[in-house]
Amino acid sequence: MKVLKNIPIKFFSSAVLKYIAMVTMIIDHIGASGLIFLMFPPLTSVRLYHIARMIGRVSFPIYLFLLVEGFVHTKDIKKYIIRLTIFAVLSEIPFDLAFWGGVVNIQHQNVMWSLLICVIMLYFMKKYRDFGVVFAGIACAIAWGIKCDYEYYGPLAVACMYLLRERTLYKNIATALIFSFEPAAIFALIPINMYNGEKGRSLKYLFYFFYPVHLLILVLLRNMLR
Repeated sequence: MKVLKNIPIKFFSSAVLKYIAMVTMIIDHIGASGLIFLMFPPLTSVRLYHIARMIGRVSFPIYLFLLVEGFVHTKDIKKYIIRLTIFAVLSEIPFDLAFWGGVVNIQHQNVMWSLLICVIMLYFMKKYRDFGVVFAGIACAIAWGIKCDYEYYGPLAVACMYLLRERTLYKNIATALIFSFEPAAIFALIPINMYNGEKGRSLKYLFYFFYPVHLLILVLLRNMLR
């Protein structure tokens, strides 16, 4: 028993969490983009599609958690917002091509827009603490209105993670309730609660470039297999 007590529970840096989120995201997108149906026989591809989408549910809560941590520790919130804005714009066409079959689809927006809305929301929540709930409501309404990925769930989860950052149990319960409509997403709490507070190897721009680039690669592969 003494040996078990000495085993560290929190051993994931933010870099490791990003790797987990990226891997689960690309598995999800292989299914969501339809590529999986071109790679395997019909019955097998249907099963693998559902498995891939379930695995992919883990990525979004991890990214939201990392966004909160990034916001808390960033030295320049304006640069953070500018980066997200640039890559939200750059990712829109790859996103539409990968999932909606066209260059532009105004009915659906990529996840970068959701992350951007969340960071702006946190900025105002920190600056005007007494009106945090109001800004969270506005962010949820905007995300829902422009049809971001996950719509209002992103800002709602980020607001809870931020406000309950130092109260782990309540944060876990709130996150689980928010994502209860997709039970597989709750498994994201396992790596999140293993976060050790360390940055790990710097991956500052990896996710930003990874998102649009991997979508373009999926589109290219799908077109090649057709």
